[in-house]
Amino acid sequence: MSTYEIGAFEALEWAWNVLRTEDTENKAKATTQIRDMLFKLGSGTQVDFKQSLA
Repeated sequence: MSTYEIGAFEALEWAWNVLRTEDTENKAKATTQIRDMLFKLGSGTQVDFKQSLA
């Protein structure tokens, strides 16, 4: 695993922890997006982080 992938995983883990502690309207949608991204990273799928999540 490259350093970049580890950094991305840690960033997603941080976002996950923020969502758990904050009450937001789009919490379910954001949680699903983060979970999906963690799955992609864990399965070795190439991810373009320059592309924004819609």
